[in-house]
Amino acid sequence: MRDLPKRLTVGALLGSLALAAGVSVWLVSRSHTRFPQAPHLTPDTVAAKEAVTDPLLSELLADDYADAEELEYYDRAAVRQALLAEQQRATGRRAVAVAYLLAALDEDYAHNRALVLQAFEARLADPTEDDDAIEYVISLCHRGDTTLRQPLLGAARRCVGESAELLGMFYADLITSDLDGFLECLSHFPSEEQRRIADLMAASLSVASEDQVSDDQLDALYDSLVRYTTQGKPQHRAAARQCLEALDRELSDGDTTAPAAMLARQRT
Repeated sequence: MRDLPKRLTVGALLGSLALAAGVSVWLVSRSHTRFPQAPHLTPDTVAAKEAVTDPLLSELLADDYADAEELEYYDRAAVRQALLAEQQRATGRRAVAVAYLLAALDEDYAHNRALVLQAFEARLADPTEDDDAIEYVISLCHRGDTTLRQPLLGAARRCVGESAELLGMFYADLITSDLDGFLECLSHFPSEEQRRIADLMAASLSVASEDQVSDDQLDALYDSLVRYTTQGKPQHRAAARQCLEALDRELSDGDTTAPAAMLARQRT
């Protein structure tokens, strides 16, 4: 009977140890439940969060759309660094906008130009897509890349609605600023495509305001086209005739044969 207290003591000690272990496990479990560990941030996740708060990218790529005219308001080196970093992770519409801005900065121009043109061709194949890529190609062309004139004229047969109007404005600007260049490009297309391009050009000129295209400019354009039909290079004569006929169709009221440039003065 004297051993009983010892057994009770050992049993009580073991029970206390088990209880302490159980409480410890429960506390650890509760600590994980109440205070979960922060999610592990990979470099890509960190970069994505930084991109969201980058003031340059927030301004230049608002809604994943870009306008190269905005570049002049920012430090070129900072913009270049931010865009190159963004290009590593950007996809879809945003990636095209980044490539366009980098091309406008003349950063690896051939590569970024190719990316923009790829998006341009994808847009022509799918009319449901937005017109961003068309605007980007027009912008790069205005910035001095005359090799883009040919694909832009070739896009006429594959565009309708607002995208066709966008191209028409480009054609109108080109024919009034560089008639030789416009006719040279136009002459490389079949007759039916020439007519489509000329019609879009004429439609845009017919609604242009006096500030955009003056009556004097229209007079000069008409006279030059008349001269090209007889005195221009052989390959330019047919193209000039297409443009004259398009202007007459667009600006004529159907009851007169007055020159298109004279009719243009009646624009409201």
